[in-house]
Amino acid sequence: MIRTARLAQVLEHALRAPSVHNTQPWRWRLGDDVVDLFADVGRRLPVTDPDGRDLTISCGAALHHLVVALGHAGHDTFVKPMPDPQNDTHLATVTISDAPPDPATARLFGAVARRHTELRRMRCQPVPVALQAALVDAAHRFDVRMVRANGVREAFNAAFAAAAERELWTSGHTTELHIPSRRTATHHHSPGPPLGYRLPDDGAEFFMLATSEDRTQDWLRAGQALSSVLLTAAQAGLATTPLSRGHDMGTQHLAGGETAAPQIFVRVGWPTARASAPSPSARRDLATVLMRPVDVTVGASAQTEGPARKPVDAS
Repeated sequence: MIRTARLAQVLEHALRAPSVHNTQPWRWRLGDDVVDLFADVGRRLPVTDPDGRDLTISCGAALHHLVVALGHAGHDTFVKPMPDPQNDTHLATVTISDAPPDPATARLFGAVARRHTELRRMRCQPVPVALQAALVDAAHRFDVRMVRANGVREAFNAAFAAAAERELWTSGHTTELHIPSRRTATHHHSPGPPLGYRLPDDGAEFFMLATSEDRTQDWLRAGQALSSVLLTAAQAGLATTPLSRGHDMGTQHLAGGETAAPQIFVRVGWPTARASAPSPSARRDLATVLMRPVDVTVGASAQTEGPARKPVDAS
């Protein structure tokens, strides 16, 4: 058995999960041997995320981070998605046991602290096919497809070049990368030639995570798969950038004519040797994401304690 106090300590590691615009849109209810995950609807971004897709994907990533941390602590878990048909903010219930955890999941724990969102250029060195296959397998554990998305590479490179051109002409202005995630590049510039010079393409690969259907539970699985991919990549020394899919994306045709719902994109590559580690992004205190039992009974409107903090860059 894992008591509530110890469980709260383990939960701290789940709070390091990436989230859209670093909104950290999750709430947790703890009990002995059980954790309930709720969406913090007050942190949804109504303009860029009207249906709550990115919010749910973010919560799925935190859910997987929790399972990894519990595995490291020696506990197996059973995750039940969408356990309450009357409450669509109740995204998952995690039941904890003393059975041996999945060793592959537990081994990812060391990557939780190392993983961060890389907004800088990456090395020209390609990602080996074997490592790409490992990432595909990491997503497939959650029944999520991971396929190449070359069109995203072109859009990202164009946005990077446009941002560099703007900074060249706007003295003292912080460059904003208008990529699908709309993250900013503050304090994340790679060392290299002055802006305005043509920089070589890096060796990063772009992938799309896709599900066969497009329901809330599929978004949650996509978030779990995203975390699995990011931690697997960090474990191998790779850098990653999650990119929101954008609102104009429809279904995609995969190999063999199969259709799938795009959920999120991931940029994967090798960090530059001269690039220093970025400063960690701010995280919500544990006390602000823990729910009291009364919070569940009064509805979703009571699940946010005061106004949401101003979003900062995801990490």
